[in-house]
Amino acid sequence: MTTYTDGKYVKFTNAPLPLEETGAPVAYKDVSGTDLPGASRWAGSLGGELSDNATFFGNKGKVFLAVDSYARSEFSSSPSASKYLVVQGYAIFNARLGFRASQGLSVHFWGRNLFNKDYYEQLLPAGGNAGQYAGVLGDQRTYGITLKYSL
Repeated sequence: MTTYTDGKYVKFTNAPLPLEETGAPVAYKDVSGTDLPGASRWAGSLGGELSDNATFFGNKGKVFLAVDSYARSEFSSSPSASKYLVVQGYAIFNARLGFRASQGLSVHFWGRNLFNKDYYEQLLPAGGNAGQYAGVLGDQRTYGITLKYSL
């Protein structure tokens, strides 16, 4: 699935100043007609699963391999676009391998952000400061195992 978004403010005449304009003689800025924060122009996901019938510890079910990915283009994370608060586009990849039973034991191994991509989910100005901003980091590579028993 791929999406294209061209979100713009219809009217926003009293937006906060962009980070690089902090300290200007005005307190607000008219950003009407500019891009909405947090909205990437392009975003998409793709995934798939291969499976086959199998038996695991006497339980009938399916063995499977699943992969998926998510990507998005750059976006501003500030109500008033700032060159310092643009989150660069990124893509992450995930996978799962396991056995799924309708009754009995199911087990699967999973990994998220398999290539350990460093990315920001959001960048934001620190309140009451001129020139300081903070970042919300995206999840690092994680992996684990999930066990489930169904009656």
